[in-house]
Amino acid sequence: MSVKVQLLDIDNRPTEFDKRAGIIRNGIDNAYAERIERFINNSVTARSASNVLSSYIVGKGFGDEENKTIVGKKGTTLLKFTQKVAKNISKQRGVFIHINYNMNYGYDSFDVIPYTHCRLGEKDDVKYNGKIGVCDNFTNKRLKVDDIDFINVFNPNKDVIDAQVEFAGSWDKYKGQILYVNLDDEYNYALSTIDAVQYDCDSEAQSSIYKNRILRNGFSGKQIIITKPLIGKIEDYNTPEEYREAGDERENFKKVTTGFYGAENAGEGMHVELNHDSDKFDDAIKIIDVPSTVNDKLYESTELSVFKNILMAFHSLPDGMVRSTESMFGNSGESLKEMKIGYQENTSMLRTEVEQVIQMLMRNFKAPKEVKIVPLIDEESIKPEPKTVENEADNKD
Repeated sequence: MSVKVQLLDIDNRPTEFDKRAGIIRNGIDNAYAERIERFINNSVTARSASNVLSSYIVGKGFGDEENKTIVGKKGTTLLKFTQKVAKNISKQRGVFIHINYNMNYGYDSFDVIPYTHCRLGEKDDVKYNGKIGVCDNFTNKRLKVDDIDFINVFNPNKDVIDAQVEFAGSWDKYKGQILYVNLDDEYNYALSTIDAVQYDCDSEAQSSIYKNRILRNGFSGKQIIITKPLIGKIEDYNTPEEYREAGDERENFKKVTTGFYGAENAGEGMHVELNHDSDKFDDAIKIIDVPSTVNDKLYESTELSVFKNILMAFHSLPDGMVRSTESMFGNSGESLKEMKIGYQENTSMLRTEVEQVIQMLMRNFKAPKEVKIVPLIDEESIKPEPKTVENEADNKD
């Protein structure tokens, strides 16, 4: 009998076409995007870092008036729409935008579709995805084409739109198009911000679960109460009633002991009955303290390494921007100011990418506007005062 061993590349992310569902899978199990969302949401560092990155992408929006512009069918404002875009970019490095047209071929409305609800359709002979599938349960192993709503890929060409409207039957039946912004366009799907550190995110979550289990179930300041047997064999008693009374007393002792620790700490004590020949009280009942097995230092270095790796993935986010330290606030918070300015520079390319998408949408909107993102940090206003140096030559004069 021969045994075949297959080595699996855990970092491999195949994006193959699924004939049954009519979509290109995102990952071998078609659950890459969903797994990324779970890893980020379960990691306190990744979730915090994602929120910070998102806020630096959006900045202050586009100004008070422009921020209030309604761009979505459900009353979504331009600011809210941009925040949705930024959240998807900060996590998945991609975003799906649904665009509805008016009869003048302008954008009547647009809004973000959850990233996990979208998959690319089959490619044609020239490697072009003509459709994007939309479904809220792509991880369903029995998924079929009929379970998915297929919408045309973004193409603002008037002839293309006319043909799509005609195929749909009318403008009222036309579903519009979906624009997929992929910051890693060399791949079918973007690689997540945490792609290289997804297991660090999971490690942080598992570490938290492990410590919780130790605290709940491990030896943490517990006690063992040792007594003589509180009940003997039935033949040791004169009557069955005496045997039952001894049993009731035994149960009452346990209840009293539990009450001594309190309901919330009922698991902190253990009762053990041992045979004793001595009649001394100290031999009849003993209380033994069990030292704690919780070791806070055990994973300290690993957790710090994981923490730094995750922050590095989020465009080298300074740890002082997600975890405060006493020294950071020295010198009137100058260190924090420098961190904010530095991180704004680190994220400038992402902000530009998002800004260009918003500008394209707003130029073709039913009420066209020129917009530009206002950075979160006004660098000029928080720059430290320049130090004055006395001119020694002037002093001599």
